Amino acid sequence: MIITRVLSAILLIVYLISDTSLNLSYAQREPGQAAKEQYPKGYFMFPIQPGKQASLSGGFGDLRTNHFHAGLDIRTGAVEGYNVYAAADGYVSRIRVMRGGYGNVLYITHPNGYTTVYGHLKNYNTAIEAYLRRREYSQKVWEIELTPNPNELKVRKGEIVAISGNTGASGGPHLHFEIRDALENAINPMKFGFPEIQDSQAPVIERVILKTLNAYSRVNGEFGRVSMAPKRSASGEYILPNIVKAQGIIGLELNTYDRSQTSPFRMGITALEVEVDGKSTYKLNLEKMPFDVSKDINVHIDYDISQTDGVRIQKCYVADGNRISVYETDKNKGRILISDNQLHSVYVRVKDTYGNTSVLTFSIQGEAPILQESEGETPLAEESKFTGNIATSITENTLAIRAKNTKAPFAVVQNKGVPTKVPLSYVGNKEAVYLYDLNKGIADFAQVDNSSALIGIKKEILPQIGQFYTEPNLRIDFNNAVYDTLYLTTGMSGNRLTINTQRIPLKDNITVQWTPSGVSMSPKTGVYDVSNGRSYLGGVWVGSAIQFKTRRLGSFMLFTDNEAPSVRPARLDSSYLSFVISDNLSGIKSFNCFVDGEWVLMDYEYKNGRIWSIKIDEERMFGGDLKLEVVDNVGNVGTYQVNLDEYFKQKQVQKSKKKHAPARRKSGSGSKSKKSRRR
Repeated sequence: MIITRVLSAILLIVYLISDTSLNLSYAQREPGQAAKEQYPKGYFMFPIQPGKQASLSGGFGDLRTNHFHAGLDIRTGAVEGYNVYAAADGYVSRIRVMRGGYGNVLYITHPNGYTTVYGHLKNYNTAIEAYLRRREYSQKVWEIELTPNPNELKVRKGEIVAISGNTGASGGPHLHFEIRDALENAINPMKFGFPEIQDSQAPVIERVILKTLNAYSRVNGEFGRVSMAPKRSASGEYILPNIVKAQGIIGLELNTYDRSQTSPFRMGITALEVEVDGKSTYKLNLEKMPFDVSKDINVHIDYDISQTDGVRIQKCYVADGNRISVYETDKNKGRILISDNQLHSVYVRVKDTYGNTSVLTFSIQGEAPILQESEGETPLAEESKFTGNIATSITENTLAIRAKNTKAPFAVVQNKGVPTKVPLSYVGNKEAVYLYDLNKGIADFAQVDNSSALIGIKKEILPQIGQFYTEPNLRIDFNNAVYDTLYLTTGMSGNRLTINTQRIPLKDNITVQWTPSGVSMSPKTGVYDVSNGRSYLGGVWVGSAIQFKTRRLGSFMLFTDNEAPSVRPARLDSSYLSFVISDNLSGIKSFNCFVDGEWVLMDYEYKNGRIWSIKIDEERMFGGDLKLEVVDNVGNVGTYQVNLDEYFKQKQVQKSKKKHAPARRKSGSGSKSKKSRRR
C-alpha cells in the first residue's frame, strides 16, 4: 500500500505538470465538437489516481433504479483508502452525511461556475472533518447537511480533500464523481477531457423490440411486443435478417449498452438516433441531465420489462408524461407510423461519448391487420388476470381479452351493466384475442361464449391535478402522480391491500387512507410494501384508518412490530466503541450513545449494521457509564448499558487468567481423544 501511495504521488506531480498537453491530445479525438456546447478541457484534474489509466464500474447516463446515473463510478480495486483530490481550485460548498444515497459526499464549487461532487467517501481531510464534527456534536446528529460559506473551506487543485470509501448505497468500494453546472444539471464528466479514461469499443445492441402502442396496431399480426435478437453482418452492422410486418403506431425499443476495454461492466450509451425512410424520427443526447426529472427514467425505459425481467430497455420514442429534455423528435414523438402496404427502412445509430458507433438496420413491411392465426405467444403486459378460459391484460390504453379453445366472432365487455361487442382481432397460440380501446370507456366485466372474467376497473385516473378515488374503507389521492391514464383496480382482504400492480410507474407519491378489517389498531402497526420483498412505509392512524404515502403501486400489508432492535457490543475500550445493531421488521430509525452523561457521535454503516465512535477530542478517553439507545421506525427501543470502568477491569482480569491458564491437552494426543474422534 505504501508503494502504491508513492506511485500515486509521482503520478500526481507528472499530471499537474503535463495535464494541458495531455488534454490537448485528447481534444483532437472529437472532430466536429466545436459546433456543440464547449466544455473546458484540461481545467479539471482526475480526482483519484490522476495520470493512471482508470477503470469504471459506471458511466454517465447509465440506466439505474429510478434515475439516470449522474456521473462516473471510478473503481478502486475493491479496497478503500485512496486519496481523493480536488479537481480544481474552489471552495467546499456542501457536505452531507447520510446512510443511503452518496453516503459521505463532498461538493466543491469552482470559479468557472461548475461544481464537482465526490461520493461514497470514507472520510474527509483534517480541516473538513473538523468542521463537520463540530457541527455534528453541536446538533447531536450523525446524518447532516452543511453549506459552508465561500471563505470557510477553500481548496486548491490537487489538494487531498477526502479518502475513498464505500459509504451510502454503494455496492463496493469506489469513488462516485460528478460535474454539475450552475443550474444543477449533471454534465457528462467525459466531456471535460480526462485522458485517464479510454474507450475504443462501440456500443452493443443486444435486443430489438417492436411494440404496438394502441388497440389498432399490430406487429407480425399480433398485439403486444415482438422481441428479436439482431445479428452482426460482415460489415459489422447489426441487422434483423427477417422483414417485420407491422401496421399502425409502433414503438421501437432497444437493449443497448456501451463497453470499454478497461472495464468488465456495462455502461450507458449517450447518443441514439432513429431514421425511418431516411428521415430522423428520434434523437437522444445525454450530454447533460436535470436532476428534478431524472426519475422520469421510468418512462424512458420499458418499466414493465424492468420489473418482471430486471432488464432496462430504452424506448426510442418519448412516452406520455416524460418530462426529460434530452430528445429531438418528429411530430409523432419518435413513434413509427405505418399506414400503408409499403416497405419501410429503419436505420438506428448508437454512440458512446467518444464517438464509437454501432448501427442497426431492418425493414418493416406495412400490412393491414386481418383476422389470422399466428404461432407466436404474446406475453401479457402491465396487468393481467386469468379466470378459467379467459385471460385479460391492460397496456397502452387497450384491454386485451384472450380466450382459449374458441373462435367466437366477438367478446362482450360491460361497464355498469351496459354491454359492448368487441370483434375478434386474431387467433394465436390456440387463443382468440379481442382488443378493446379503453379510450371508448372503461370495462368491469368480459365474456366470451360461456366464459367470463371480472376486470375490475374502478375508475380512470388521468394525469392531472385533483385526481382521487373513494370506496368504502378506502380513499386514494393521486395528485398528478400518474404518467398516463391509469385504469384503477383495487382489492382489500383483511390486512392486505392491492392497488393495480408494481409494473406501472408513478412519478410522485400518492396518499392512501385505508380502513383494514379484522386488524387491531396499534401505533406499532404500520404499512409495508410487499410487492417485491418487504419494505417499511409506516403510516399514521386516523381513527380506525391508516394513512400512508407510496411511490409504488402493488401490494401492501399491515404488520405489527413489538420487538426492540438488537444491540451487541463489538469492541469497547477507552479510545474506541463499536456495536452491531439490527432490527427484524420496521428497520433502524435512530441511535444515540452517551458516555458519562455526554453525547458521543456514532458513525453508521447500514450495509453491515456496524456503528462506531467518532471523537471530537482525540485525547479524551472513554470511561464511566455508557448507554446506547437504538430506536426502530415504530418506536421500539433497544438499550445497552454498562459501566466502562468496571467492564475494562473485568476484561483485564479475564485476559490475565487466560494468560496464566495451563495449556490444554491437544485433541488426539491420547487414546480417549482418539476414541472420541472415531465417534
